[in-house]
Amino acid sequence: MGDPTMFLINEESAALLQNAVLMHMVADCARASSDERLQQLAALYFSVNAADPYSMGRLVDRNRRFKWLSHHEWSAEDYQPWFVHAVAPTEYPLSAEAHANMFSPDKYRTGGATHQLFALYLYRNYNGATPDLDHLIHHISVRIASEASIDFRVTDLYLQRIAFLLAAGQIDLVRRRWVERALAAQRSDGGWLVSWHGWLPSPFRFRFEEESSTSHATVQGMWMVYMLKYRYPQWIEKNYQ
Repeated sequence: MGDPTMFLINEESAALLQNAVLMHMVADCARASSDERLQQLAALYFSVNAADPYSMGRLVDRNRRFKWLSHHEWSAEDYQPWFVHAVAPTEYPLSAEAHANMFSPDKYRTGGATHQLFALYLYRNYNGATPDLDHLIHHISVRIASEASIDFRVTDLYLQRIAFLLAAGQIDLVRRRWVERALAAQRSDGGWLVSWHGWLPSPFRFRFEEESSTSHATVQGMWMVYMLKYRYPQWIEKNYQ
C-alpha cells in the first residue's frame, strides 16, 4: 500500500490510524473476511505509530508485545485503562476502584455502558470466558438493548450499540429494524455521520455543520456489517427468511 504516511492526508484518516480501538475493529473485519486490503490497513497502525505503537497495540494485534506509557494519567472513571487491562491484565493491573467500575453491573448508561461492554468483550476475548463474566456481559447488554429500543436517532452511539452487542455475542438482542435503520443512514461515500440531523449522541447537543462521514462512526458501522455477514449469517437467515 506504499508509504503509510500517505494515508495521513486529513484529520479523519489520522484519527483512524492512530486510534487503537477503531483499528481493532478494522483488524477484526480483516480476520473475518480475509480481505487483504483490510489486513494491510490494520498493519499500518504499527507503521504510523512507529514511535511507540505498543502502548495499546495489543488491541490491534494480540500477539504484539505490551509496553504501557508511564506518563499517562487516568482517573478511576476513565474507560481507556479498561481496554488496556482487558488485553494485558498482568502487565497493566487496575486500581481497586477502576476494577470495580469496569465490572460494575449497574453503574453505567448510554455511552458509558457501551464502553464498558466493549472492555468486557475484550477481556473475555483475550482471557477466556467464565460463567460470571458471561452473566455480566448479558446483563449489561440487556440494558444497552433497552436503550436502543427507545432511541431512534441514528447517531454514532446508535451504531455503537449494535456493533458492540454483536461483538459480545448478544445477537438475539439485536433487532432487524435497528440494522435496517443503520444501513439506511449509510451515505453515498459508504460511511456514516456522528450526528442524526445535527443531533449528537449526547442529549441536547447539536452540530449542524457536519457534512462528511467520520472515521469513528464509519468503522463502527463497517464492523456491524462485517460481523453480520461473516460471523452471524444465522441472524440474517432468521430475520430475512
